Amino acid sequence: MGTLVTLPNIYCTPADVYDYLGSEAVQLRLDDHNLATGQIVQATADALLGATSISIAALQRPILAGTVLVFDGANMPAVEEVTLSQTAQVGATTLNVNALTAQVNNQAQARDSGVNLALAARLVKATSYATAQIKMYCCNRYDDSVLAQSWSINRMASVLAGRWLCRRRAQGCPKSIEADAQDVMDELRDVRFGKLCVEDIGTRTAGWPFMSNVTVDIRYDYAKVRVEQPLSEPTPTQYGQNIDWNSALYLEVW
Repeated sequence: MGTLVTLPNIYCTPADVYDYLGSEAVQLRLDDHNLATGQIVQATADALLGATSISIAALQRPILAGTVLVFDGANMPAVEEVTLSQTAQVGATTLNVNALTAQVNNQAQARDSGVNLALAARLVKATSYATAQIKMYCCNRYDDSVLAQSWSINRMASVLAGRWLCRRRAQGCPKSIEADAQDVMDELRDVRFGKLCVEDIGTRTAGWPFMSNVTVDIRYDYAKVRVEQPLSEPTPTQYGQNIDWNSALYLEVW
């Protein structure tokens, strides 16, 4: 997979990509060597947050340690990625897993896709790709940390990550996903050129010209033009200002 650059903020998560493409679509895109057995793994009891085992219906085929199963259904609010900590043999009715980050409900199901930890890491690469793509268009106007707080940015990143995943292995991308991605790119171009604003977050600086009232102070040999701060734009500028300290410290007496 090569070296993956770690970004300070990621604008979507693997769970967002699962939600956008669907669990089966994601897993099949990651199954490079056709290792998926296709068997359905079904929980037979609730497994609570933090649990390290899940009760299941007897397995028809073994599942290797490190395999990532994605459970959904059974009124679960979101998909839950479960990583096996030990190999499960044919006939096993319990999966030993890493501590769960959310509850897996009774009757929830996962498909044994044969996707292991290394393949699942490509989901992280997809989210990083999408994040970097959005940063190229938006970081000239918005701080990275505030972009991570926008629902629209999360939506855009999920779509771009989904398209990257679909195009892996030189595969064709479904037309509906290509259309969604094209809509996202059009929106990003509008954001870059100031035609569209990302909702609920502020830009790095004001979107209008900075207006400064200035005076010329001949007592200075250098930078004689000085900004009268009390009468000028209060928004911080992107450059340093030479201040007229007489006006800044002046106390008006009525």
